[in-house]
This record gives sequence, structure tokens and C-alpha cells, in this order.
Amino acid sequence: MSVYTQLSDQDIITLLADYDLGQYRSHQGISAGVENTNYFVNTDEHALVLTLFEKHDVSELPFFLELGEHLHNDHCKVPQPFRNKQGNLLQTVKNKPAVLIERLRGQHVEVCRDYALDIARALAQVHLSTQQFTQSRAHSHDARWVLREAHTLLPQLPAHDQTILREAVAVVEQLPTDLPSGIIHADLFHDNALFDQGHISGIIDWYFAGLDSYALDIAITLNDWCVLQNQYDPHLGEAFIEAYNAVRQLNRKEYRAISGLQVQAATRFWISRWLAQQQHQQSDDHITVKDPEQMKSLLKQLLNYTN
Repeated sequence: MSVYTQLSDQDIITLLADYDLGQYRSHQGISAGVENTNYFVNTDEHALVLTLFEKHDVSELPFFLELGEHLHNDHCKVPQPFRNKQGNLLQTVKNKPAVLIERLRGQHVEVCRDYALDIARALAQVHLSTQQFTQSRAHSHDARWVLREAHTLLPQLPAHDQTILREAVAVVEQLPTDLPSGIIHADLFHDNALFDQGHISGIIDWYFAGLDSYALDIAITLNDWCVLQNQYDPHLGEAFIEAYNAVRQLNRKEYRAISGLQVQAATRFWISRWLAQQQHQQSDDHITVKDPEQMKSLLKQLLNYTN
């Protein structure tokens, strides 16, 4: 998350005066990422992350922040967003909506069996918790989005890629629409999880969260955490589902739908990365975009499993 908005020591001190989070010690911009401005902020009592939202509409932010607060209070592995002295989660800094969030210990990790199973259990706990979350918001990249964007994209692709996308669309069109649902993370890749001393310490970046099937969230997560050396590992995938099932039991229909939902998930990320690549090739924003070819390759593998 590039530093688009520069903040001085005094800017941070002024902000902290509205909180009971201790006295200012230091702050440092975080250069990684894409859309928001982020700073590490240290006080004599807390390690914090300050996020300034550069693109999100202010009206949609309370949902994400209150979801994070709900999950944290329900003992899920989610950082706490802090309220100010007036009880507000959202602040304004340099005319941008902003929030102070707990800085979790840990770092991003590479795939291995133990990490994948830890993620599975944490995801199941999140799903149990969001069953009790009363607010709702549409999932922006659901099956309807995938089908709509796929039909728009098809004529722009070479013949071989058109064949892959048509096969994927045929799978997505046959998926059940009545699976158990609630608010899902919808983007639980490696860069959205932290591990400390071998165990998950936090699931971060909830800004794709929305209402959809829990099985889709499993499928999205499988497509990253159970890929070893660019190949999906079905044995690790089964172990992931078993670990998840030990916390939140899947019904038979959910279980049967997961392989098809993995196709939906891979199609979504292939399309979204392709679109992002085209957009940034035509701009000078210097933003790093994930390679759509990696997700297309995974989609081809997953289609073989469903055939």
C-alpha cells in the first residue's frame, strides 16, 4: 500500500490526541501494496497501523470496520480497529477517511501443510462468527460478476484462452445457488495472513468481504494455500477441508460444490488480474499487478479435476 498521503509527526500526534492509545513515539510509511496509504504508528502503549483510504467511498467503510470489530471481539484471528474517545471507528486525516488498527505480530509465510491447516481452522471460526453478524453487503466479485465479465472478455482473448474460459463458464453456470451463506473474506491469499511462531496471528485486508457462500470462501483459499510449486495439491486440499470441517461441519451439498467453486474462484482472479494488467499498462501509476497467467494455469488444472 503505497504512501500517497504524507503525514508529519504533528499530524500523527494530533490524531492520537483523540484516542486513549498512549503517547506518540514514531511512525513509518508502508510501501508495499496498492490502494491505500498505510503507516506503522508506535506509541508508548501500542503498536498500530494507520490506514488512509484513498479510493473507498466513505459510506462503505463502516461495514468493513464493524465486521473487523465483531470478529476480533468474537476471538477470531482478526486485528482490532480502535474507536476514538467519541466512540467512532472512522476518522478524517488530511481530508481522507482513516482508521487506527492493532498491529499484529507475525509475517507472511510460504505454503506448507501446517500453515494451510491452521488457515483452514481459522477460516471456519470466522464463518461461525459471521453467522452472528447482522450487517450485510453484496460480494462484489460473485458468480454474476464472473459470468458478466467473462462474456465481455471472451472476444478479446486468443482462441485457446476462449476455450478455457468457455469451459469455466459452463461449470460456473451449473453451480448451486442455495449453499449456506454469510459474510466471507473472499480474498484470503498469502499476503492477507500473518503467522507468528508457527501459528496464524491474523487475517487482514477485509475490503472484498461480502455476502456469499462459505464454500466459495473455502474454494478461494484452497486455490492459494494448497498450491505447491504452481500445482494444486488435491491431497493437501482434502486435508484442508478436513481441518475446516472439524470446526464448522460442511453439509454434503457444500462439499460436492467446492471443486466447481474453485473453478469459479480461479476464473474470477484470472479475469480481475487480466483487467488490472490492461488498466495499468495504459497508465503510469507504477503499481505491481499479479500475473494473470498464473491463475489461468491453475484454472486449467482445476478444469481437469472437474471433467
